[in-house]
Amino acid sequence: MNEPAVFKTLTIDELKTGMFVTTLIIKNSNSKVKNQGRVNSQRTIDSLKKQGVTQVIIKCDVDEPEESNHTIKTDNVDQETSPKKSIDETTKNSRNNTSTEPCSVSEEFARSCEIYDNATKDIQDLLKRAQTEQKLSPEAVSALASEITNSVIRNEYAITILTRIRHHSTYQWEHATNCAILVCGFALFLGFNKDTAQKMTLGALLHDVGVAKVSKTILEKPGKLTSNEMNVIKKHLAWGHQLCKRDGFDDPIILDMLINHHERLDGSGYPRGLTKDKISKLSRITAIIDVYDAMTGDKIHKKGVQPIIALRHLLGKSEKFDQELVQKFIKYVGVHPVGSLIELSNEKLAVVVEGNRAEPLKPKVQIFYSLKLQQYINPKYCDLVSEPASIVASIRAEDHNINSSKVIRDIIS
Repeated sequence: MNEPAVFKTLTIDELKTGMFVTTLIIKNSNSKVKNQGRVNSQRTIDSLKKQGVTQVIIKCDVDEPEESNHTIKTDNVDQETSPKKSIDETTKNSRNNTSTEPCSVSEEFARSCEIYDNATKDIQDLLKRAQTEQKLSPEAVSALASEITNSVIRNEYAITILTRIRHHSTYQWEHATNCAILVCGFALFLGFNKDTAQKMTLGALLHDVGVAKVSKTILEKPGKLTSNEMNVIKKHLAWGHQLCKRDGFDDPIILDMLINHHERLDGSGYPRGLTKDKISKLSRITAIIDVYDAMTGDKIHKKGVQPIIALRHLLGKSEKFDQELVQKFIKYVGVHPVGSLIELSNEKLAVVVEGNRAEPLKPKVQIFYSLKLQQYINPKYCDLVSEPASIVASIRAEDHNINSSKVIRDIIS
């Protein structure tokens, strides 16, 4: 006769890899969610924490759970067991939130942080696969594009705020994620339907995948590249095209964005030196956002510029970039994009959390720091339309010893 199963309730901090979970207990509501499987990684535990799981019920002394449909009773709540599968798989499936119901920045922000953090890990994995000629995992990247699109539709600002948090050591991964977020939001702003916007988001995630095959020596070179090194850089388009075609990313939208985002209206771009009439609207959009994010991102040997400088650069290159689209992009992101740190006329520092397209210089902000007191203060939400304070300037976090990542993630809720 088999020994009866033993169940135990643990806090999420007590959960370890290798344990077999039967039930998740969600924060505040104390609701119990059937979710059977073995924990295979710390990443799964971290993801469960972000989803609000505070406790779990585990099945003790389980070597290999058997599939069954019987009912077990745990903490006086009847739970029907489900067919066995890894908790990692279940957690991954829970990421595919298809809801597009509009919500506030604070309601969407925690969810968008999880999507963004998972995205940077997924893109890192994607580039490693590309570097070693492994399959690019179309299902995972397509699911990521769907998650980003749905998040942007629920609230266009929440996930976009995160594109302003930059780390030079993860530039390549962040660049792909940021471009995907900005392309998605801009496409929807321009009136593209959801399906097209999602394909464009996928194209943006993949647009630089061929860079994985370029040596770090060239990518991280501090000085000017030689002509031979530049020729190697240019090959990333062909390499990316080959990888995507091989692994089923053959939608015309994706391939157009990937192969043509370095083309310029005056024919000075590459790989084919196409001129204005031969460059699609999709590739013109990708070119603008690729340059904007590249200029504002921190790299190993170069600090990113403020968004306004990147926007002025795009405006000043009318021979290279579609100026009608540039003007619309500026209207979309705003003079002070969400996530930007700003100084106000009342000697306070704030983060821009919502744009204002009717009055771009009067966005909604979260005040968090007093310059007069030289200290953090309790965060205060402020709509500059109805407040006497005005924006004095954009600031760099390092000029005030501010950890922008921590500030943004802590005060927006």
